[in-house]
Amino acid sequence: MLIDSLSNFRRVFSNKAKRRFFLKKYFFIIVLLLFSVSVFGSNYNIRRTDNLSPHEVVFHNRWTSSIRGDSSNCRLVGRALFGLSRSVFIKDTIAYACHGYSLIILNIKNPSSPILTCFYDTKDYAYSIYVKDTIAYIANYSDGLRLINVANPANPTEIGFYDTGGYAHDIFVKDTIAYVADENDGLRLINISNPTNPIEIGFYDTGSYAEGIFVKGTIAYVADDDDGLRLIDVANPTSPTEIGFYDTGDYAGGVYVVDTIAYVADNYDGLRLINVSNPANPTEIGFYDTGSYAQSVFVKDTISYVADGGDGLRIINVANPANPTEIGFYNTEDYAYCAFVKDTISYVADGDDGLRIINVANLESPIEIGAYNTGSYARSVFVKDTIAYVADTYDGLRLIDISNPANPMEIGFYDTANSARGVYVKDTIAYVADWYDGLRLINVSNPTNPTEIGSYNTVGYAVSLHIKDTIAYIANYSDGLRLINVSNPTNPTEIGFYDTGSYAYDVYVKDTIAYIADWDDGLRLINVSNPANPAEIGFYDTGGYAYGVYVKDTIAYVADYYNGLRIIDISNPTNPTEIGFYDTEGYAYSVYVADSIAYVADYYNGLRIIDISNPTNPTEIGFYDTGDIAYGVYVKDTIAYIADYYDGLYLIHYYGNTGIKETKNRNKNNVYNISVRMSEGLNIDYNLSDTKNVTINIYNILGQKLYSYYSVQFPGQHSVKWDGNRGVYFVKIDIGGYKYTKKIAVIK
Repeated sequence: MLIDSLSNFRRVFSNKAKRRFFLKKYFFIIVLLLFSVSVFGSNYNIRRTDNLSPHEVVFHNRWTSSIRGDSSNCRLVGRALFGLSRSVFIKDTIAYACHGYSLIILNIKNPSSPILTCFYDTKDYAYSIYVKDTIAYIANYSDGLRLINVANPANPTEIGFYDTGGYAHDIFVKDTIAYVADENDGLRLINISNPTNPIEIGFYDTGSYAEGIFVKGTIAYVADDDDGLRLIDVANPTSPTEIGFYDTGDYAGGVYVVDTIAYVADNYDGLRLINVSNPANPTEIGFYDTGSYAQSVFVKDTISYVADGGDGLRIINVANPANPTEIGFYNTEDYAYCAFVKDTISYVADGDDGLRIINVANLESPIEIGAYNTGSYARSVFVKDTIAYVADTYDGLRLIDISNPANPMEIGFYDTANSARGVYVKDTIAYVADWYDGLRLINVSNPTNPTEIGSYNTVGYAVSLHIKDTIAYIANYSDGLRLINVSNPTNPTEIGFYDTGSYAYDVYVKDTIAYIADWDDGLRLINVSNPANPAEIGFYDTGGYAYGVYVKDTIAYVADYYNGLRIIDISNPTNPTEIGFYDTEGYAYSVYVADSIAYVADYYNGLRIIDISNPTNPTEIGFYDTGDIAYGVYVKDTIAYIADYYDGLYLIHYYGNTGIKETKNRNKNNVYNISVRMSEGLNIDYNLSDTKNVTINIYNILGQKLYSYYSVQFPGQHSVKWDGNRGVYFVKIDIGGYKYTKKIAVIK
């Protein structure tokens, strides 16, 4: 047993992608355990501020004040790089895929070149999906069941939802009932005959964690984690009852039923074949050890397609269920969670590597013919011209065309050797801080085909960088500041370094001074006029953990984690002094300054927008709560680009204070029954009891007047229609001196 365990351990760690998944998976489990102890063993509102290690992840209670999508004076313009791929469902020539917090809709008419049709923000983790007729049913984790109308795949709209109470993990739809595997809340049966008002009609507590569901006839088969396979009679959906079970041995995560056999993806125990001809006494008739961690299974004809975690797609011949045999496999790059087969193509949801499209016409030799990669973990972003360059951790450098901000599209990528943490673009070269693989220099003159032209191993861990003239300044974590001569980009060489004392997370260079965000050592000011001999000339202890820094004029703005934004006067670099601060809601991780505004990537609290026109008294003037962890921020024109880790890239427009405010208590003293509504355009309705002068003006979010209407109108009901583009507008109405203003979003 020990030898077998060591052999499996070696097999997992022999592959870089598998090793990477293993480390990520169990690191976050350990962190989550620590989090649980700190949250539930003490007051959950208290932040830890003592003795943090420089690499420790700190959680706070996301269910307190942080509400995803909440905003003030901001709107979401576009999204790109949607995160980890978990599930896929194919209908006709459309692939519906669950990625991070989003539903991705792809046109797969040409499977070798899938095209993004649209995305839909699901608000929480989209775990699984089932499409029936024109409705996509999404198991939306803590947000339960979401019903999305996809009759027009280019414009999906939510028409109903039901909060299942637990964590919706999988879904199966049959007739007018949606069966939801709701983890710790077991099996939930939701009547969807009226999709605008789904209601629960029954449930069954399966005992463990319901993770997979398949319904055949009047039996629901539930993959119930360490309780194996549960068979639930749902002939009477208001009173489901268990009629049989089988303990599969490990952790049942997925199930598929054909005829009298239930095929169970049993994690480390691979594929189990259970005879369910007598549902009161299911028995195992065969199994196959898939090699990794079987996550889900899809059966077509006599073939089982197993999404086998780090071992990719396994193709198992089950013609003889007593002796299943592997006849082919395709080792996907990351972690296969789900497989769906249509005709001769298998669509695999492959975690960080997105959707992989595998031709299985030749079962013994499957080949990848297409893919749609939605990214890994976005850490930082740099914008130049019409391209956003995203340092996407394990997926390297991603190039996003933002010429149309409402529809950003990936046009190129380069897989760096390790973990892309920071990026800076100058001329036609993207400089990437690639963790323990140091500095990578990528030629992006052809953005559709970026190529590496040089590299330098900084010895430590390259986190962030700033390029000035012909020198790359690298914030190199525990190795401080490294100065790399990049005048010959094919042969970069180190010309100097400075040990900052703590953990250098960020660097900004202005004139002859490098400003270092040096974790618990605060802000360090390094004279680099002689790059061969950099020397510290000043420092300021910010009090928290300095992760980000931006310098403008004579002020350094420091993102100081739990201490928010610190504003440091550096006019005398030998004696920097704090002149102001703003304690953000979350954990300030990075900062970008444009004009008199500081944009702060505030970890779980998204983007915070701070007015710094008076640096001694900064005030928050806007925010947008992104979906995951806001790590990086870059601002160009009127758009803030947020690297939001698991949730990819956000494009957020801060429209500021237009000087126009909505009428308070609009329903009080609304003597003309004014109504502003959307119906095939923007409609303004009102009722006059006598003749009045009526003026209607419509403004955009910048306060610019777009439409003006004036008329002398007689008593009666009146309606004015305006056909504007999608956006946020203010409608100002003046009826005989009575003034009324309403803010409204036009959605098309």
